[in-house]
Amino acid sequence: MQIARDEQLAALKARLADAESGRGTITVLSGGVACGKTTLLSRFAGLAEDAGARVLRAGCARAEQGLPFGALAQLLPAAALADEQILKALDHDPDSVVAENDLLRVSRAVGSALFALAADQPLVLLLDDAQYCDAPSMACLLYLVRRLGGRRVALVLTEGAGPLSLGPAVRAELSRQPHFQALSVDPLTTGNDLALTGGNPQLVRGLAEGRFDEALLDCLHRAAPSTVEVLSGIAVLGSAADVAELLGREVDADLLALRASGLLDATDHAHPDVAAAALGTLSPVAAADLHERAAVLTHTAGAAPEVVAGHLLRAPHLRPDWAAAVLTDAADAALRDQRPADAVRYLELARDTTTDPAHRLDLASLLARVTWRLDPGQSTRHLEPLVSAARDGRLTGRDSTDLVGYLLWQGKHEEALATIRGLAGDAQQLAQAELWLSTTYPGLKRRIRFDQLLPGGQPAGTSPRPTVLGAEHLLQRSQFGERDQIAPQEEFGALLTLVYAGRLDAAAHWGRLHHLRLRTTSRTGQALLAAVRAEIAMRQGELTVAHREASEALRVLSERGWGVGIGFPLANLLLALIGMGRMDEAAEIAERPVPQAMFDTRFGLHYVHARGHYSLAIGRHQAALADFLFCGELMHQWGLDQPSVVPWRSSAAQAWLELGNRGQARKLLDAQLALAGQDHPRVRGISLRVLAAASDPGQRPQLVAEAVKLLESCGDRLERTKALQLLTGDRRQPTPRTPRPKPARPASEVARGLDKLSESESRVAALAVCGCSNREIAGKLYITVSTVEQHLTRTYRKLGIKRRCDLPIELQTLAIPSSQGVRSA
Repeated sequence: MQIARDEQLAALKARLADAESGRGTITVLSGGVACGKTTLLSRFAGLAEDAGARVLRAGCARAEQGLPFGALAQLLPAAALADEQILKALDHDPDSVVAENDLLRVSRAVGSALFALAADQPLVLLLDDAQYCDAPSMACLLYLVRRLGGRRVALVLTEGAGPLSLGPAVRAELSRQPHFQALSVDPLTTGNDLALTGGNPQLVRGLAEGRFDEALLDCLHRAAPSTVEVLSGIAVLGSAADVAELLGREVDADLLALRASGLLDATDHAHPDVAAAALGTLSPVAAADLHERAAVLTHTAGAAPEVVAGHLLRAPHLRPDWAAAVLTDAADAALRDQRPADAVRYLELARDTTTDPAHRLDLASLLARVTWRLDPGQSTRHLEPLVSAARDGRLTGRDSTDLVGYLLWQGKHEEALATIRGLAGDAQQLAQAELWLSTTYPGLKRRIRFDQLLPGGQPAGTSPRPTVLGAEHLLQRSQFGERDQIAPQEEFGALLTLVYAGRLDAAAHWGRLHHLRLRTTSRTGQALLAAVRAEIAMRQGELTVAHREASEALRVLSERGWGVGIGFPLANLLLALIGMGRMDEAAEIAERPVPQAMFDTRFGLHYVHARGHYSLAIGRHQAALADFLFCGELMHQWGLDQPSVVPWRSSAAQAWLELGNRGQARKLLDAQLALAGQDHPRVRGISLRVLAAASDPGQRPQLVAEAVKLLESCGDRLERTKALQLLTGDRRQPTPRTPRPKPARPASEVARGLDKLSESESRVAALAVCGCSNREIAGKLYITVSTVEQHLTRTYRKLGIKRRCDLPIELQTLAIPSSQGVRSA
């Protein structure tokens, strides 16, 4: 890309014409780094040669500034170099000073040689980057300058701006000559992306050619180190206003250089990318030093806490007494602005900075709370000091119950129970802990005696039960007034209360509001809301929506972050895949390892219930029944036997029907109808739909009609379709693509395959067919989980199958007697 410099070229041609007429001229081209001075000099050299002039050229460099006569050696022609006096001078020892008399003799000899050349034809002398010219060479040139009158010589020098301009003495000597002229080589004023390039020709070319970063680094390398330091200071402070105070020196010359190069605009602001590149050229120590100075400077000036905190983050060795307070204030501001990730950075540094144990503990609690909102998996590293403080009795109030919630979610149940016991005497916090155990972690409730922990022998079980009114009140507070005081898991629990109560429209409405609020602030909140939306969609028969939302829930939050809660999105993802007929994908979900601690939670109920439906869909009716009955056993033990949570009876009834036991199916359905009453139309509709399948054909139409009416009223299209199919005699799942059943293998082939298994492999495979997890199989057979995995791998190979769901049903006869009621993991 050729940058036009027509005005400057015209002026140089005029200077050449003056020299040709016998009026020696001196021209200085001034401009910022990489603004095209060298290119302009080269173009003028070509024009001068075309005009019949003799051109001698030299380029100076910062690294050669200490080499005596270095520039002169480049400039002189071969004939002049043959002069013994000149040749001797050029071979001068760099470590010794050139004597004044020697300098005069060399200057006279050089002048004689060059003026002799100018007698035959015009002579053009070009010296690029003259600011780096060594002192003896410059002294010789000034000798010539003072004698240019009447000579056919044109001298053109280039200089930088600010610190890279010619020295004051040299400039004064040049400017007082009669035919001196200064020309400016400024940045371009037109073109695209001027805010980024500043019109600097090299940056303009670099941007056009796709190598802007390389061009920018070259500019910075060629600039004076002091100028790069000033630009780095601007990067640190954000403007040039206080750079002089930051660096403790005058910076006017460097600002001039930056403006001349286009690296600063007219208001002395640099493009963020340009400023950041300058800061990046500094060593880590130098950059940290700038931020240390900036932290002190901005704090003294009363800048906003976040401004000061930003510098403290980048100044690892600066730990003034005021740092912890400033960082804490900055974290508060970040939380108010819904920027929890920034708040975490400030809080971590504040915790490492403060020497006050109480303040450190407060910061650890706040860190755990904030990181839990981002991803519960990240909060793990902040829990140890809290657990230790709880053990020593130094953690009280909400911090203690928050810790209980974190530990429960991560499956650290023993530590959670120990923390609850440490709340003895605090009725309010014990009530909150009891509510959590009762509603979400009921498998742990019987392991702790709240009546022994409450003050004055107060009876246990006094914590309020979740209600629809209470749930909506909490959601209102969270949305409109107390969002920072209410954790995402509390909102999650309130939404599920509405879902279990059949208030799906209300739950969906609040879920949309909270999704908008949490979209950029809390991955945990986003994931929990997506999981609730998946549950709502499944209860409305919207399989595609349920699949999308459950997948989103698992994408937003890591598996570690989901902790024991992972069973909830997995359950709906599995049910959606089954309903859509995508059985290979469903198999992968059903075989995915889950935490054992999940089965002490409400999430485990949803998961086991969904896994039972997977077994039902692939014809493992006995395994399905085991899962459904396990759900019922847990719900009965926990005092949570509500079909609106998990309708395990109607599911078990379906399994009994497949196994040919209509009587058992009807007993379960009658019990579920009695529990559902008139308050849960969806549960009643599902129960009547299965009851119709268990009834004689003559009774079926009336039951189906009532089921359809109920299911229409609650909006469950999938269950309504299943009910209608009973009237046509089609009991298949209403799916977009129903999986084809695999052809049955001949009994003789199955028997031959099973004969290949060892006794240990047979026992392991039999328990796997009954729905036991690898961990449970290991526990029952007193072997390791790794051994179970090895036995199953060999079994798959011997039987020619790929996964657990392909194991032959005949293996059930080999299961140990207690396997049917086993707790699956």
